[in-house]
Amino acid sequence: MAESYNTLAGLIQFNNQNLADLNVSDLLDDAPLMQIMHSQVASNGTEHKYLKQTTASSSSFRAALDGITKTASADTLVTDTLAILDGSFDTDVALADAYKGGRDAWLQIELMRTMKQLFFNAERQVFYGVGTPGDATGFAGLQDNEHLDALADEMVFNAGGTTAATQTSVYLLRSGADDVSYILGNDGNIVVEDEPALIQKAGSGSGVYAALFVPVTGYSGFQIGSRRSAARICNLHASDASAQLTDDMLYEALALFPASRQPNMIAMNRQSLKQLRASRTAVNPSGAPASRPTDLDGIQIVVTDALVNTEAVEV
Repeated sequence: MAESYNTLAGLIQFNNQNLADLNVSDLLDDAPLMQIMHSQVASNGTEHKYLKQTTASSSSFRAALDGITKTASADTLVTDTLAILDGSFDTDVALADAYKGGRDAWLQIELMRTMKQLFFNAERQVFYGVGTPGDATGFAGLQDNEHLDALADEMVFNAGGTTAATQTSVYLLRSGADDVSYILGNDGNIVVEDEPALIQKAGSGSGVYAALFVPVTGYSGFQIGSRRSAARICNLHASDASAQLTDDMLYEALALFPASRQPNMIAMNRQSLKQLRASRTAVNPSGAPASRPTDLDGIQIVVTDALVNTEAVEV
């Protein structure tokens, strides 16, 4: 489904001259979901408030000279407190000064590496939230959501894997301003100090050395606009033939969405992509191996290493 919306690359603002001429999308190489998922600035600095509809407005036919009982729509105000995303780093002064491009060029390399890891961590937080392998001090993610964290939940499909700590999940997401959206605090600003501080660090053996310390901080969060904004296929297994990803499973999860509010992206890891391709090869009428899956009837597939193969069995 075609939709025009803001993405993270269009919202991030850096105050650091070392990133002034850099295409921000280059920093999202390790966070493919973040590249295309809807993003928006927080409604109020380091807090994000939005309305989640909890009751639909009713209507009905009626007979002449008779009335109807009307139920008005109702909303719940949700307040998300954003978490501090910290990519601060330090580097040996001797390494920085010995680099062929000089100290600034060395710091730019370190800063780019740091930012790529920062956004990868943010993408993993979107999936796992405060549980492992997410960060307990970060923002709540998909697996923290009450509609996605147990088999009995209405937006969960069970693939059937039963081996402890060897499972993974696939997510169908409706990304948009009122649905799944990554939130940036303070108008999208990520603060990177232009003048690194000179600090003293303990050596790996004994003594100390001089280091350049560069603070890198921003605020971020995650919005799940409604209970129909995301669905999860859980308990997918690497070797259990009956618990490997297929198109049939994707359609089971797709059927959990209302016809008027379909998902626009599917997130999975490389293992799940391999399984999906194998399932398509098995039914390919030409007998030739299926091509790499890129979509499900036009719904884009996003492959990310942020989804692990060591999830617990969901019960």
